Amino acid sequence: MYTARLLIITLCCLCLPLATAKNDFELQFENFTCITNEQENIFERLHCGLNKNVKRRTMHMEFSLLQPLRKHEFHIAIIMPRPTVNFVLLNLSMDGCQFLGNKNQVPLLRISRSILDSYSNFPRQCPLELGKAYYIRAFRLDLNLIPAVTMETPVQMQFSYQRRQLKLMQGFITARVQRTSNAKKKDA
Repeated sequence: MYTARLLIITLCCLCLPLATAKNDFELQFENFTCITNEQENIFERLHCGLNKNVKRRTMHMEFSLLQPLRKHEFHIAIIMPRPTVNFVLLNLSMDGCQFLGNKNQVPLLRISRSILDSYSNFPRQCPLELGKAYYIRAFRLDLNLIPAVTMETPVQMQFSYQRRQLKLMQGFITARVQRTSNAKKKDA
C-alpha cells in the first residue's frame, strides 16, 4: 500500500527534473517491476506493470497487505544513466508516514505526492490497513505540472519500502524523456 504511493511519488520525483518546455516533451515508461522480500513478505498480493499500449504507456501498481503497516521508511533514488558515471539526481530515505501525510517534505516530493492523489487511493496517514486494496492506476505524468528542464534522457528510478532496516518491497522503473512528435515537426 505504502509502496504504491511511494512508487507514484518516486515517479513524480523522477519526472520533475526531466521536464522541459510545455508540451514539447513527454515521459515514456519502458519497464516497471517490483519484488518482495521472500523472508518477510507482508503482501497478500502485489502487482506492478505497464499497460500494453506502446504509444501511450501508463503505469499501474496494486497491492494488499497481510498485516497493517504502522511504521516504515521509504527510500527513493532517481538516476540518469551516463556513459562514464551515472548521475544521481535524487537519493533519499524518509519516514513513510510523513511522506503519506505530505508533511515536512522537500518541494519536489510535495508536488509528486499531490500529483499521485489523482491516480491512487493511498491514505493520508498511517497505518496502511490489513486486506485493503491500494492502487495506482493509469498513471501518466504530465510534464507540464513540474519545473522545466530541457533535455532528452533515459531515467531509472528505484524505490523501496523498509521496516527495521529490512527491505519489504523494491520497485524499479525505466523511462525516458523524449520530444513529442509535434515538437519534432515544428523544428523540421
